[in-house]
Amino acid sequence: MNKLRNERKRHIFPLVILMIAISWITPVFAQEPISELETEAERSKVYMKIGTIMVSEEAGYLTTADAPGSVDVIGSEQLENENVDFSMQALKKVPGVFYQDWNQGVIHGSVSIRGFDPNTDTAVRLNVDGIPNNLASGYMDMRPFFPFEIDRIELVKGTFDPRYGLNYVGGNVNVFTKKGGNYTQVKLLGGSFDTYEGDAVVAREEDGFSQNYFVSYRRTDGYRDHSDVNKGAVSGKWFYTTSDNKLSVGGIARLFDMDANAPGYLTKEEFKADPQQMQSFSRTDGGEQENKQASLHLDYSFSDELLWSFKVYTQDLERSRWVKFSAAGNQQERRTEETQSGAISTLTYETSDWGVEHLRLVWGLDYQYQDDLYQRYTTADRVRQGDPWRHWDYSQWFWGSYLQADAKVLPWLRLMGALRVDYLDGEFDDKANNTKSDMIDYGGIWQPKFGTVITPYEGYNLFANYGRTFQVGWNSRFDEAADTDYSKNDGWEAGIKASPVNWLAARVAYWQQTRSDEVVTNMQGDSENLGETEREGWDLELNLKPHEWVTIWGSYSYVDAEFSDPGPRNPERKGKDLKNIPNYTAKLGLDFDHPSGFSGHIWLESQDDYYVDYLNELPKVGDYNVVNLDLKYGLPAFTLGFQIRNLFDEDYAGFVWRQTWGTPETWYSPGDERGFYAYATIDF
Repeated sequence: MNKLRNERKRHIFPLVILMIAISWITPVFAQEPISELETEAERSKVYMKIGTIMVSEEAGYLTTADAPGSVDVIGSEQLENENVDFSMQALKKVPGVFYQDWNQGVIHGSVSIRGFDPNTDTAVRLNVDGIPNNLASGYMDMRPFFPFEIDRIELVKGTFDPRYGLNYVGGNVNVFTKKGGNYTQVKLLGGSFDTYEGDAVVAREEDGFSQNYFVSYRRTDGYRDHSDVNKGAVSGKWFYTTSDNKLSVGGIARLFDMDANAPGYLTKEEFKADPQQMQSFSRTDGGEQENKQASLHLDYSFSDELLWSFKVYTQDLERSRWVKFSAAGNQQERRTEETQSGAISTLTYETSDWGVEHLRLVWGLDYQYQDDLYQRYTTADRVRQGDPWRHWDYSQWFWGSYLQADAKVLPWLRLMGALRVDYLDGEFDDKANNTKSDMIDYGGIWQPKFGTVITPYEGYNLFANYGRTFQVGWNSRFDEAADTDYSKNDGWEAGIKASPVNWLAARVAYWQQTRSDEVVTNMQGDSENLGETEREGWDLELNLKPHEWVTIWGSYSYVDAEFSDPGPRNPERKGKDLKNIPNYTAKLGLDFDHPSGFSGHIWLESQDDYYVDYLNELPKVGDYNVVNLDLKYGLPAFTLGFQIRNLFDEDYAGFVWRQTWGTPETWYSPGDERGFYAYATIDF
């Protein structure tokens, strides 16, 4: 705790500068009319947002964004302007998120929240239109979804959400794609590194029947040599709603294909000398991925109070990745084939007749079956050299259920309580070694959840929550000899959101999480038990609209993650920081929207450095400050945009890691240099 207090003093300075700057800016613009940043309904909620969000009673929205904890929402207004190779990068604007840019073809990078290393620890659950999209290893698979198709993204930080079990440890990401409406939009983009993208959305809705079609293609040579990406996606949505709105039924289908080369990692010397170069022994590294997804959705209102939501889905993934980590080693082909099928049922009862102002009761039930194949071949320039030396064949079953009560007991008091249980089973066939094993019998994995929101005055919300989540290792879940129970992650959070006027919103929260038997997957694909770990930190977020044309948003998040009891095998790690976790991330943005149609958006992403070794003996690396600029001019049916990424041409590494096998080495993934892009969006 003393360490945390000392770090707070060191990192409070950027917050002070931010607050002073805003205090100077506000009086200048306050002479002009001030428009709304939040509606009256939003001022009574705990969530924060980036951009304009259409708040509706759509099933699934309020149950996410209206949760009694730290939830952030980014809307289509921001997402439609995104220019990213992978949609995961759009989350970099969200408070408390940092992105590891691996830049290795189909293995492009991932996000972290609440002090988890996404390179080795799969702690974030991804749901797209209510369907889970994590791989068997736990990693999020957001590749098939392009920003132009996305209506909004909601990020839940913490452990209090009862809706999810498997792969939900530190938080969850909920993506909602566009549905309904009558419009056609086309976007064409081109720019640096021979980057080109085309997107088209067609929406038609009449007499209760809606159709949405989306197609997109993006190609880029990439900033670094041998880092080109070619990817495309097509999707369709068909929904019918009866005239009395009691029944809604529909389907979603999606295809995705990607081919990407990988430039490899560089040593520090190579990174400093020429960050654009590829690693000499990575000249044939890269990968291919194909996704096929389909889902059926049904919502039925038995009455005004009782709603049933039901979804069934199936999704297939095929991916081959070719990678060579050192000149002395061999190239590998890492082959993944996965089929996931499942069903999700949610029954919701809402009433104001039970002696409270409002009561919501929810019963959820979900099931998933996986048939997974994971192989590794020794290859030479992508040509297999014999049979696979790793050949894992999984059959896995997961089901969970939860009961939740969410009540506004008094006009100023809201209480939420839930209990979730998950059961896991499966079979593992190691065909390379001719061994078979069943999944460890974990029994029922129980997860209690509690939350409250207190509103002492209009525009002020005190909130607190507690929850338990769990994790089971990808491979260790089949290792009876390991004698390892599932990892329990107990977390709590307390904070306040203040919106005294509708042009100002701020939220500050303090949180802690304690995790037993934390399992990570190292770069060789094997599991390691870190023992007990502790994480704590705080988040500050601020949205300000000092003028009708101007919005300022910013955040600062501090994290302290360390070994509390690493066990008898690694006692020297006790008290050390976990690797690859920066102590702070900060975001600061200014959006300018003039009635003439001209708008500008400038934003900074800042990240602290971090250790790359568990003993904290090597110097910290990885800090950076990158500024991006967007300018656009919009007419009723036509928009022209110009973008500069990395405005001040910062030299930085998007990811740094330490190789521990063979000859130890620290490897760097260079971030992109300054890039220029132009685009046009046409509305029909």
